Amino acid sequence: MKSRIYNLFSKSFPEFSISEDVFFRLLDFDNCTVIPYYDEGILAGCSVVQGNCIRLLCVSPDHRRTGIGTSLLCDSEKLIAEKGFKQAILGGRDSGLFIGETVPIKQPEDSKTFWERKGYAFDDGCIEMKMPLAEFDFSGLNIPACPVETVFGYIEKNKRNDLLSAVSEVDSDWAQYFTPESQVFAARLNGKIAGFCMIDENADTIISNGSNNVCSIGCVGVIPEMRKNGIGLSMVAKAAHIAKCDGCTDAFIHYTYLDKWYGRLGFKTFLRYRFSEKKL
Repeated sequence: MKSRIYNLFSKSFPEFSISEDVFFRLLDFDNCTVIPYYDEGILAGCSVVQGNCIRLLCVSPDHRRTGIGTSLLCDSEKLIAEKGFKQAILGGRDSGLFIGETVPIKQPEDSKTFWERKGYAFDDGCIEMKMPLAEFDFSGLNIPACPVETVFGYIEKNKRNDLLSAVSEVDSDWAQYFTPESQVFAARLNGKIAGFCMIDENADTIISNGSNNVCSIGCVGVIPEMRKNGIGLSMVAKAAHIAKCDGCTDAFIHYTYLDKWYGRLGFKTFLRYRFSEKKL
């Protein structure tokens, strides 16, 4: 069954070459309910539900425009309602796979999607970005210089309280993501943490294909009083440089809006999300 689901996903989303083991880890498959749709013994489509989130819904290209997607969606919403939920959410922002409705980069912003036609409304979104580190040249970057006294390096475990204090200045909701095991790279200025970002090498991401080594750079922040002086860009650039030196082949930015900002370092947008939900 699992191999059939993975093959169906690969056919439905050929732009994502995720390895099979990473795919199921990101999907949190063992804690989900699968709704399959068979056509003469062939898995033509499936929906994967966790809580009130539709983690994945895909239909084989050979079986599209036959009502299978609509049928799977109805069954998914029925299951969610039976669990007592009042709304269905696409993806879910804590999902490791898709955190919302996937929208092709070249799709016009005003074009109606399958989900909108089925009553799903969206009010926000984000993008995902990536960069092949073979193309990354740290010494050739054209970015503003940060203060010369800025010091970069990993946060020591005994400085966790200082880190969490800096995180709270940027976004108090982020504190939950900074566990004691997190590898956090930081910029210090005048003895104070000015900026920070998490670095996760050999990470499981939607661009992890089994043969590459992906460095995920996330929760990038600079405290308000030290912004607009080049610290943030320099910090992410140094993080990418370290990842490349450590043998990582690709860098990945998850859940961002800053396409132009990261674009200055060579990152490119490859996926857009819209956060969509429907009242049941």
